[in-house]
Amino acid sequence: MTVEPVDPAVFSTSSNALVTQFLTPALFERLSCLKTASGFTLAGAVRSGQQNPDSSIGIYAGDAQSYSLFKEIFDPVIRTYHELTGEIRHVSDFKKGSHQGSGRMDRLQTELADLPDLDPARQYILSSRVRVARSLADFAFTPNIRAKDRQNAAHQIQQALATLPAPLQGQYFPMDRLTPEQIITQAAAGTAFPPGDRFQAAAGITRGFPNARGVYACPGGRFSVWVHEEDHLRIICLENTGSLSSVFNRLALALDHLTQTLAFAWDPCMGFLNACPSNIGTAMRAGVHIRLPNLDQRPDLLRQLVRDHGLQIRGTAGEKTAVSGAVFDISNKKRLGIGEIQLIRSLHTGIAAIIETEKNLSPPGPGCPGP
Repeated sequence: MTVEPVDPAVFSTSSNALVTQFLTPALFERLSCLKTASGFTLAGAVRSGQQNPDSSIGIYAGDAQSYSLFKEIFDPVIRTYHELTGEIRHVSDFKKGSHQGSGRMDRLQTELADLPDLDPARQYILSSRVRVARSLADFAFTPNIRAKDRQNAAHQIQQALATLPAPLQGQYFPMDRLTPEQIITQAAAGTAFPPGDRFQAAAGITRGFPNARGVYACPGGRFSVWVHEEDHLRIICLENTGSLSSVFNRLALALDHLTQTLAFAWDPCMGFLNACPSNIGTAMRAGVHIRLPNLDQRPDLLRQLVRDHGLQIRGTAGEKTAVSGAVFDISNKKRLGIGEIQLIRSLHTGIAAIIETEKNLSPPGPGCPGP
């Protein structure tokens, strides 16, 4: 993919993108002459952040090599986002098998049956979800993958999905021949996904949409895999309960099988590699959709609770969307330097504290918006 050179001055002075803290003109000039084996350049890496001043990160990787070739800019971004004070070190609760270098693994060392349902009465939590992102080791990442390679990668993924065990068996829904209207309809049913946002579009991720895109879905929507959305795979477990253990253990079962047939991009220090540096390490986001009418009136208190437990808030419909009906998407922030089980336990502790605070707050009186 050919990308025209850009100048760091293109970054808006109002930009809060994390990359702008570290990309000096001298560093940009030094790295601009470099190109990965798949043809990715620093210009392509920062294009989305330059075109979108409200980007939170502002840089994407075009392949696994991007992280080493452009290490001088990716490393400080990774350290800052994942709040790492020492070395960049991937931590995992998965045992490593003989294929460790290719990103394959054995199985979980322990189960999570000891985590109680966070909301058995169904008063607050609408759904619980755990998902991981994965990119295939032998292909460029979505910002830089060629159309033919995208087709080949999708074929490999479909073959692997066809081997999943009975609890995870479903159907693959290709999106290639769908109209935009059909995509919207099927997205609501969980068998398609819409084109990416302007951040992904500027990064080159949505090129050729919806070619070689698709969704593998089990009946009931409790397990699905998105193919070639932001990354090669988004593996998702969801259910309308507060049982994080249930969704996590289903995800572990899926990973145990998929990693026997697919080699994922992986680094011993950074863990699993994907397009966005926020989404490496475990590359796992676990969270809940939760209704908090009292805390909705106390945004400062909610933000403090979230910070205290290493979580983050997204809008009702996901990143960069508004909160509707006091329903928040709350999930872990860090994905690197923390193991999968520790991550899910920290989320469980944080959500339990948020629910307890919500219970103890009195709703504001008539005409009182709350502090």
